[in-house]
Amino acid sequence: MSRRPHSQTAGPGLPLALGVALLLAVPAAAPAAHPHYEGLLREGIFALERGEIEEAVADLRLACFGLLDEPEALAGCLAYLGMAQAASGDDPGFRDTFHRLAQVEARFGAYAAAEIPPAVRAAFETELRTRIPPAMLEATPALARLAGPPAPAPAPGVPAEPIAAPAAESAPAPASLLPEEERTLLDRARELMAAARTRQELDDPYRIARDVADAYPDSRTAQYLAAEIAYRAARWSEAVSYFRRGGDPADGNPMLLFYLAVSLYESGEHEAAADALRRSLPRIEQTPFVRSYRARILDENAAPPASEGRR
Repeated sequence: MSRRPHSQTAGPGLPLALGVALLLAVPAAAPAAHPHYEGLLREGIFALERGEIEEAVADLRLACFGLLDEPEALAGCLAYLGMAQAASGDDPGFRDTFHRLAQVEARFGAYAAAEIPPAVRAAFETELRTRIPPAMLEATPALARLAGPPAPAPAPGVPAEPIAAPAAESAPAPASLLPEEERTLLDRARELMAAARTRQELDDPYRIARDVADAYPDSRTAQYLAAEIAYRAARWSEAVSYFRRGGDPADGNPMLLFYLAVSLYESGEHEAAADALRRSLPRIEQTPFVRSYRARILDENAAPPASEGRR
C-alpha cells in the first residue's frame, strides 16, 4: 500500500503527545474480520503512533467500514479514529464518530465490551468529555458517567480516597509514551541506515534504535526499526528478539515479514521462517536475493546468496 505524505502537527489546541505519540497496542480484531481491514486498522494505529494524522484518519476510516459486522472490533476502531480526528482538530468528524459509536453501543453494548487498551480508552474518553455535550453523553448509558465533572485531583501531600471507578479512568500514564526527542532519534537512525554501505556503518543507527526500543518496549515503531537494522547488520537473533517484542508484522508490511523470515531462518527457526516468508512473497519483488532465500527457506535447493548486501 502506498503511503501518504507525513502530517506531523496536531490540530489547534491539541498537544501532539495527547494521543498521537501514544504507542498503542494493536487490538485484536474479531476472527471473522477480513485480513485487509485488520491490516488497515494496524496501519492506522501505527500512523497515529508516528504522528501521521492525515494518514491515520484515512486508514482508520476504511478499517471501520470493513468491521461493520464485528461490533466490538468496530467500537475499538472508532475509538482510534476519534483519537486521530481529535488530533487533527476535526470536530465535525469526531462528533460523527461519536454518533456511530453510540449506535453500536446501543445495539450491541460493544464499546463497554471492546478490548481497548486502558490508556487508549482513558485518552478517548477525555476527548469525549471535551468535545461532546453532556446531554449527548447522558443518552448513552456506557458513557453517561462522562457527563459529570471529572473527579478533583487530591491536594499535594494528601492521599486520594479510594473510589470506585472504571479501570480506564484510573489507568496510569502509559509507559509507551514516546517523546519528540525519541522520535527525532528514530528519524536519525533511519537516515543513517539508509546511508550505510557496510555493516560497520550500521553500528551507530543500530545503537540509536536499540536504545529507544529498549527504553520504550511497547513502541512497535521502535522495535521494528531496531529489528530491521539488526537484520541488515546480520544480527539475526537480535532482529528476531525485536520483531517478537514488536509483535507479528501485518501482511500489509511484506518487507518486514521478509526480514523476519530471513532472521528466523538464520537463527535456526526454519518452520517459523517459512510461515513468515509465505506471507510476504505475494507482495514483494522477486529479486535474485529474494529468490535465493525463498529457495533456502522453502527447501527449493538453490545456491545460497552472497553474504554481503542485505536488501
